[in-house]
Amino acid sequence: MDRIKSLSAAIIILILAGCQSTGVIPMGQDSYMIGKKDGSPGVGVSFSNKAEVYQEANAFCRGKKLEVKTVEVTTTPAGLGRLGSTELQFKCVPPSGMTQPNS
Repeated sequence: MDRIKSLSAAIIILILAGCQSTGVIPMGQDSYMIGKKDGSPGVGVSFSNKAEVYQEANAFCRGKKLEVKTVEVTTTPAGLGRLGSTELQFKCVPPSGMTQPNS
């Protein structure tokens, strides 16, 4: 019985750890990246995971009074024995409608 409890606790910890985001990681030249594993069981793409990554990127750029410009987004669907994931590469750019100063 103790073995089952230990195994159950380990599985729960792995699932919870799997849903954590990397946070915003600078990539150079004003580019950033966020990666996030999807802790939801099942097969396919989790749209909530992708939405959470975009929410995090938007909050980061809003803090700079800018908005997100997607450079690349990669979504890996969950499968048997594999968690899905979303990776977003982005830049923070002036909001649409605002012009940049001439150099």
